[in-house]
Amino acid sequence: MDGPLRGALLDVVKSREGRLYIAAEGVGGLLRGIAKEYADLAGLCGCGQVAAKDDEVELDCTTLSALATVLTAQADGLDIQLIHMADQTAHES
Repeated sequence: MDGPLRGALLDVVKSREGRLYIAAEGVGGLLRGIAKEYADLAGLCGCGQVAAKDDEVELDCTTLSALATVLTAQADGLDIQLIHMADQTAHES
């Protein structure tokens, strides 16, 4: 895929214990960006046509649309969890 997310980076932080962390908001944004690229590719082709092809995989517009839907749902679920956690944290303060 040659869109704007190719090679996208998330900020990574290393804890004192050596564990690596990334911000959840970044993950949600990445999922939504990939979903948008898939949806855009799907919109450019007619049903049954190959919309994305690399050396090993061919994806038709129906598959790309389904992937976009699943990734968006994952991002939505992550957002809901983050809002819930933020609300709990606010009530504990």
